[in-house]
Amino acid sequence: MPDLSLPAHSNKYFLHGLIQLARHRDVEVVEDICAQNGTKLVARGSRVDAGFYERVANHKLARPIETSVVAADLPGPEIYRREAERLLDTFPFVRCICDWSHGRVSPVDMLAEMRFSPQAATLLAVAEQRMPGMRSHDVLVSLLGMGLANVYRYNDAELLAAVGIAGMFHDVGEAYVDPALLRAERPLSPREWMSYTAHPIIGAALAREVGGFDSLVQRGILEHHERLDGFGYPRSLREDGFSIAGRLVALAETLSALVQKQAPCRRIDIALKIMPGEYEPELVSLVSDLIDEVGIEGRDRLETLGDIQASIHDVFMRIARVLAAHDMVQVQGRGMSARARGFLDDVFERFVRVQRAFASTGVAGLAELGMAMSDEEFIEFQFEAGCVLDEIAWRLMKLSRELVLQSATLDEGDRRLLMQLAEAMAGGQGGAGTGAAQDSALATL
Repeated sequence: MPDLSLPAHSNKYFLHGLIQLARHRDVEVVEDICAQNGTKLVARGSRVDAGFYERVANHKLARPIETSVVAADLPGPEIYRREAERLLDTFPFVRCICDWSHGRVSPVDMLAEMRFSPQAATLLAVAEQRMPGMRSHDVLVSLLGMGLANVYRYNDAELLAAVGIAGMFHDVGEAYVDPALLRAERPLSPREWMSYTAHPIIGAALAREVGGFDSLVQRGILEHHERLDGFGYPRSLREDGFSIAGRLVALAETLSALVQKQAPCRRIDIALKIMPGEYEPELVSLVSDLIDEVGIEGRDRLETLGDIQASIHDVFMRIARVLAAHDMVQVQGRGMSARARGFLDDVFERFVRVQRAFASTGVAGLAELGMAMSDEEFIEFQFEAGCVLDEIAWRLMKLSRELVLQSATLDEGDRRLLMQLAEAMAGGQGGAGTGAAQDSALATL
């Protein structure tokens, strides 16, 4: 595993979040905060206030500040029970996956019985203060992770507990990221994306140094954005390097986003089939069985045929721009380093897989297919097409982010070339010459 030590300097975003929390709750310093040279900066028994930042921000500390502060009167575990019960009532798929008991304890009971140190509970409180909705997201990932763990490895109490805790803390590292990046609707720059993708490492370090959690929990947090095929972060793990706790939390985190959308089971089914190899095959099979049990949902909302056709056109144009940008990079980048060439080939190979997945759905021939279908069949296909197009658009954006992350470690010339491809994948112009590339895209679909 990477070095999971917290830096000597306190993170300014965490400090701002801590001070913001102190405006609503009493936050006490429970042990002296000292600089590495022994100078006492804040005495035990002090309260965090508006001047706290100036007293500690520019010093290397003897111990991480997170181990020295505790918020009073934080909500107890019962607040997680209530949120879990609300989620179970709201999402049938979540209720289905959590329909079990370990001895006499349900997953909701396990959440309610989790006990964290005061310092770890304060971490969660700071993260929840900075990011509205985080508590609900964490509880949902924890529930889904425990549900998957129970079905995958029944009666493994250690794994259930570790995945449940990792789910609660998996995104705590986001409290150390510039909040503007979390809200950004534009593609992130290489430096910004590197900053964001550090949050699993930060979260795992916090789990070790502040939470006192074991390596199983740490890896569940560290690996929640990894994928079996190596196209994840922060370490691009593959196969045997990817722990079982990490695999469970990674799939739970993905499912947590999909279950909150319209027609969640349909979207989950599409997402797991359209790009095989990202998740543990046995877990994917288990999820498919659960989808069959819940049943594919009806159509609550249907896009118009015009909207679907416009989205198909947008995907065609995006694919065309990627092909054009790739051709341009190939021409301009004849002197590209071997490392950059490897990144380019890996990402483009994955793009081709997305392109083929799009072709295999038959969505591109929607209008022609409609002529051979009944009205009801055509409406059903039209609805599924909307789900497929959403997934394809997300996959292309995700590829752009992967390329940005990998490019951040390259020299300026290589990075500039690869950013053209990343921009095209994100939906920008990327490069010129899309006319011929569009003909090529159409020919393959």
